[in-house]
Amino acid sequence: MLVQPERSEAVLSAVTGKTVLPVTTHAMSGLGTTVSDYRSSCPGATIGEGLAVKGEEVRDAGADVESWLLCTGLLQ
Repeated sequence: MLVQPERSEAVLSAVTGKTVLPVTTHAMSGLGTTVSDYRSSCPGATIGEGLAVKGEEVRDAGADVESWLLCTGLLQ
């Protein structure tokens, strides 16, 4: 979710005080500017550790996703 502040006041207020964990697919850039984009788009939110999965590896990314979920505390 890339939040456009001028169009999404409800979303901005919904993420204030929350932790946002960026997840993206990519060709070569990893997280690229995703974290900085989220920081500027979601002021008031804490931007946590993100996950970037190479597009052609999505089908086989289960172990990476599970590891990320464990690391972030979303899966125990």
